[in-house]
Amino acid sequence: MTNFKKVSTLLLPAALLALSSAANAEYSQGTIDEATVLSADPVYRTVRINEPTEQCWDEKVHQPAHSGYKSHTPKILGAIVGAAVGNEFGKGRGKDIATVAGAVLGGSIGRDAQAHHRRSHHGNGGYSYQKRCELVDSYRTEERLDGYDVTYRYNGHVGSTFTKHDPGSTIRVSVNVVPVE
Repeated sequence: MTNFKKVSTLLLPAALLALSSAANAEYSQGTIDEATVLSADPVYRTVRINEPTEQCWDEKVHQPAHSGYKSHTPKILGAIVGAAVGNEFGKGRGKDIATVAGAVLGGSIGRDAQAHHRRSHHGNGGYSYQKRCELVDSYRTEERLDGYDVTYRYNGHVGSTFTKHDPGSTIRVSVNVVPVE
């Protein structure tokens, strides 16, 4: 067999099958024609949309007093001054007792002075304002176009359908003719 005969033998059934399928599809779909649109009413649906918004405010916040670093210098300085003053009073063995008593009293006075200074400058803490924010749901509704309820007339018959787009003044319809026995 020649190559031409082999190719034509294979192609002929494929071509016939393709023509048959196209004819069958046209028959099942019917003839396409145009019908007059009588009305096309838009169909809407209501949609709820959440658009969270940030809301901020200034909030009063208590700030505790800083306990931080405490220096021993006031106590030591008080003890030295107290010892020097105590050393000036008393004689003999009493001088030693007066020096020790002056050092203890001076250290105590230094500690009290430091505590008073902290209270007057730092107090029991205070208040400040800090910015606070949170997301709050905020809903809105909107109407969205879903499509059109279309009423049409073809050959004196009135029909209806739903379309995604406004068809305009005419709409394409499929017309099937079936023999009656």
